[in-house]
Amino acid sequence: MDNIPWFAWIAIVGIIAGVTSSVVAAVLRSREKQTEFAGAADLRALVEQSTASNQAVLDRLALLDIRLASIERTLTDIP
Repeated sequence: MDNIPWFAWIAIVGIIAGVTSSVVAAVLRSREKQTEFAGAADLRALVEQSTASNQAVLDRLALLDIRLASIERTLTDIP
């Protein structure tokens, strides 16, 4: 350690700091992607639930359309 000049220590510390910051940045990006994937699963469940409720509304609207068609036929049959 006594053989290494002071300016070489600056380069060594800089290299170690650069490697450390790269590793920390990679870990943070990995955690962010994992969080995005977890959010996507929650979103998928929400979309499936919404699709089911939308289908129920469409079924109900179809029944209303049938009832309205029968009422229209009744009204047009009246002289």
